Amino acid sequence: MKAKYLTKIYWSDDDEAYVAEVPALPGCVTHGESYQEAARRIEEAMKLWIASAHKHDDPVPEPDLASEEISRLSPLLNVSKLARLAGMNKNTLASKLRRKSSFTSEEARRIRAAVASV
Repeated sequence: MKAKYLTKIYWSDDDEAYVAEVPALPGCVTHGESYQEAARRIEEAMKLWIASAHKHDDPVPEPDLASEEISRLSPLLNVSKLARLAGMNKNTLASKLRRKSSFTSEEARRIRAAVASV
């Protein structure tokens, strides 16, 4: 199964191009003249980043989509409400978000279900 990482693609006035980056893979950034080109290029960049990490025995982070999705949506979410919907302690949730810590698989499942219900 192919690992799925959150990918951010945005227009950069400074570069006059679409920039694509994978926050979980430090330095995994590329660009393209179109959104589609940047999206294609970031797929290749991720493959190269992961291959290089394996070649040099560097760790490859596990995708933590629950944490990345919450970070993306955080301005829209109320942490207390999300914690309640996910059946989690609000202080634990807030602390993990603030430290950008990984969630357990059970926490991630609960968070996804809570976000989907909003």
